[in-house]
Amino acid sequence: MSTRINHNLLSLGAQRSVWTAQNDLDQAVQRLSSGLRINYAWDDPTGLGISERLRSSIVGMVEAEKNASYNVNMLQTAEGALAVIDEKLVRMRAIAVQAANGVLTTLDRQVANVEFQQLKSEADRIAKTANYNGFYLLDGSHAASSASTDTTQALGYNAVNTAADGNAIKFHIGEANETGKDFYYLNLGGMTASDLGIDGLNVADTASAQSAIDTLIAAINSKDTERTFIGSMVERLQNTIMNLKISRENATASESQIRDADFAEEMSNFTRAQILMQTGVSMLSTANSIPNIVAQLVG
Repeated sequence: MSTRINHNLLSLGAQRSVWTAQNDLDQAVQRLSSGLRINYAWDDPTGLGISERLRSSIVGMVEAEKNASYNVNMLQTAEGALAVIDEKLVRMRAIAVQAANGVLTTLDRQVANVEFQQLKSEADRIAKTANYNGFYLLDGSHAASSASTDTTQALGYNAVNTAADGNAIKFHIGEANETGKDFYYLNLGGMTASDLGIDGLNVADTASAQSAIDTLIAAINSKDTERTFIGSMVERLQNTIMNLKISRENATASESQIRDADFAEEMSNFTRAQILMQTGVSMLSTANSIPNIVAQLVG
């Protein structure tokens, strides 16, 4: 190589090497201190785009899981109220069977009818007041307004993909916004005395008691069908929650693989860059002294 003073090429090369080592060292320190492999878009543009989409999806899954849990709580509230209504209806049926017996006196039936009416009123009150977060669940306000080919729809409750009327409650249990996949609508049938057909029942005489038995059997069947529907929906939502947990776990693993720093690798890079930085600075100092050595030739 020619000996020059105006252009110190050795110094320029050493400066470039020091600059490269400094960048590598800065990057290793950044990754080790943050725990992330991608701290800026220029670290890995493609990886950043993929990881950001995964991160957004994960956040959506978290909220969808919360929504499904809220929906489970709401349905459990409705089922709990139905369990109490069930006790009232079963007791009313027992009283009706007792009152239908011809050996009871008129006074006996009048006394039985007092309890019968109180049980009916309480069952009606529970149906009208059972609510979750202000949503009244069993008063018929969320019942389907018309029947369909689905047998449950005719009873006033169903899970459908589109809101057939304004009564349905929307269950948004997915991260996106696709009908039937990320959300569907739920109708809950009314369980008031009027809805069950027991509003005008009494056991004041044998004929009325006999009629009440058949009506109460039908009411209990309707109530049991709705409890079964609610139970199946809770089971369905619990499966949804489990699926969301699995999907979130796998998406998080993928996002971590792309975005998180490998500490063993980064520590190795840090050590390498540190050594190169030290030797580079030393060689830069040597390269900068060469013009002085050349100057001695003309001294």
